[in-house]
Amino acid sequence: MPKNSKKIHKEFLMKLKLLNRTRKNFEKAFFLNIIYQDDIVQAYAGLYLDTFTEFESLIENLFFGILTGTIKANNASVTRKVTIKPHNEIEPVVYSGKSYLDWLPYADQTIKKANLYFIDGRPFSFLQQPQKDKLSNYHKIRNAIAHKSKKAMKEFNEVIAGMTLLPLEKTPQGFLRNIPNRATKKTQLEIISEELQSIAFTLCT
Repeated sequence: MPKNSKKIHKEFLMKLKLLNRTRKNFEKAFFLNIIYQDDIVQAYAGLYLDTFTEFESLIENLFFGILTGTIKANNASVTRKVTIKPHNEIEPVVYSGKSYLDWLPYADQTIKKANLYFIDGRPFSFLQQPQKDKLSNYHKIRNAIAHKSKKAMKEFNEVIAGMTLLPLEKTPQGFLRNIPNRATKKTQLEIISEELQSIAFTLCT
């Protein structure tokens, strides 16, 4: 029996909850002087990469799940445009000889693929422009951490332009630990995690 797409969202939430628990453990260790500033900043970078990878996996699992029928979209308007048989040929067809698929940037990768295989690109076309803009910024932060190229850093600096940040917080790693609103006490990493959960909810429900 196909798994409802809501279950995919629930599983994603559980994974991010575990990552946030790890983040809290790092903060506790830092408070107790068990680890140092450089340690916790690098920990945030690793946690962010894991968070982002989990989101990309959600997109891929949802895409192939609906296409193969192993996942049933909760929204009745989600309809496959094509049927590929046998099912074990679906991934080779979509991969088209590539060893892996890129899902971001969202408009250039996910939406283009979705428009090929689903009517009106649904459910991936359900995202509103502000959500797409946030994904674009999150992807730039991810690239700045993973690649450290001049282009990646230039794009990261564009993301943080206009923000009031300490020198350490102007680095991709340090930025994630920045707390923009002292009332909420949430780090940028926590805020991004919550936004990704909201985006995943839009895709899955």
